[in-house]
Amino acid sequence: MVAAVVFDMDGVIVDTEQYWVEAEGSILDAALPAGHDVDPHDITGINVHDQYDMLAAEYEMQVDREEYFDGFDSRAEGVYERAALMPGFHALLDALRERRCALGLCTSSYPRWIDIVFETHDLDGRFDEVLSAADLSVPGKPEPAVYETIAERLGVAPAEMVVVEDSANGVAAAAASGAYTIAYAANAPDGTNHSPADEVLSDPAALRDRLLALVDGE
Repeated sequence: MVAAVVFDMDGVIVDTEQYWVEAEGSILDAALPAGHDVDPHDITGINVHDQYDMLAAEYEMQVDREEYFDGFDSRAEGVYERAALMPGFHALLDALRERRCALGLCTSSYPRWIDIVFETHDLDGRFDEVLSAADLSVPGKPEPAVYETIAERLGVAPAEMVVVEDSANGVAAAAASGAYTIAYAANAPDGTNHSPADEVLSDPAALRDRLLALVDGE
């Protein structure tokens, strides 16, 4: 039984991943020693402060934690203004709501960035729960705690939840929580590890049909 559908934001609801990867290249170059070998895709889907802690465990950082965050925050508005909403997303939410399905958003992005997306694409009030990993003290993606938390807030078991994710870290987190996990590959780069997902879809129309079929018990 599917009682709730939960969406990631970046790369799923809005096609921001390509723009964040562009920005991350310059952010990493400023933060890490010359000659580092960190690929921006390796940090995609991970909360920015968790990124810093992960990188600091391996590299001598050239900026402090808040300077690293500021590198992202200063670019956020430009990234989200360029990003397009998933085609047919409002209609998908309407169809899920008609089926009395609980709706959630679970993202590693920060509340101010969520606000930009919601204001730009008229998403205020469309979800029962909106969770930013930045507001939690538990480990972020790829650990499952963020999805376990939103399941609790939605009043469902993780096994009653379908999650739509795009990044390798996000897919790993959702799958580890016990949720049925759909990897949405429309905006994901080639080679992204979606193997923990139950299925992989690349077309928004196919995603809509599959979500509605799952909620309908088909």
